[in-house]
Amino acid sequence: MQETAVEYVDMWFYKPDGFDELGGVWPVRIGNNIAKPNYRNGPRQTPYCNMHFVREGQVELFYGGRQVVLGQGDIFCKFPNTIYSYQIVPGERPLRMAWITFDGHQARHILKMTGFAEDRPYRRGAVDKDMEIVLQQIFQWCKGDSRKQLMTMYSLMYRIFSKLLPDKDFEPSYSQSDWVRKCLDFIHAYYTEKITVADVAKYAGLHRTHMSKIFTKQVGMPPSDYLIKTRLDRGKQLLLESTLSVTEIALSVGYPDIYSFTRAFTRRFGASPNAVRKQGGI
Repeated sequence: MQETAVEYVDMWFYKPDGFDELGGVWPVRIGNNIAKPNYRNGPRQTPYCNMHFVREGQVELFYGGRQVVLGQGDIFCKFPNTIYSYQIVPGERPLRMAWITFDGHQARHILKMTGFAEDRPYRRGAVDKDMEIVLQQIFQWCKGDSRKQLMTMYSLMYRIFSKLLPDKDFEPSYSQSDWVRKCLDFIHAYYTEKITVADVAKYAGLHRTHMSKIFTKQVGMPPSDYLIKTRLDRGKQLLLESTLSVTEIALSVGYPDIYSFTRAFTRRFGASPNAVRKQGGI
């Protein structure tokens, strides 16, 4: 990280590398300031997500034709490519703020998960003593450029996000298609493990019988058959495209042994695994 010192401002810029960009979110700049008496920023937009933490004094935020005055302990955010401006509200105490600017595939989603919306981009009283300590730690760790320092800063940044999440996640209403997609995602992710239809239903939060009925109607086969199909199709692919033994393939696609895999495979494809491999397909 490169440190830049400006009067009333301490700011650190970070250029992510290829490793950072494999993640869902990464820092762009981190800073804190003590504002000048005539302090004003904007109107302007940036391509990044941003959280501003009001640590002392008051600031007036202008967004979408609206305005709000925020004080100590409040947070406001800026969504990417949206015009904002803010300015100091004169008072007995100076305006002190900290900010974290971040980018990534999950950045906008994180803003929404943590309670911000483009029509209400602020939260009152969200900065407690523990978050203030985390902010101080971020300022310390962001000055280094070793991978350990960066990983520590990442963990602190996620700690702030987690503190802003509600204690109980909001449960959206799902359609039948949504539930089935959730079941399919689970099967595709974990078919190599010893999962059962009961595990799929539990993940989806549905009674097993009800889930099976919805799944069969939407997919055209029961979830038990779909799980078998997924395992065997992958097994056949490995037979034709890899040098793994039949035993290794059986264990790799979620079967407990070569015998149960061979029986199921032969029923589905009309030939044994070894025969399919020799023929190069069927």
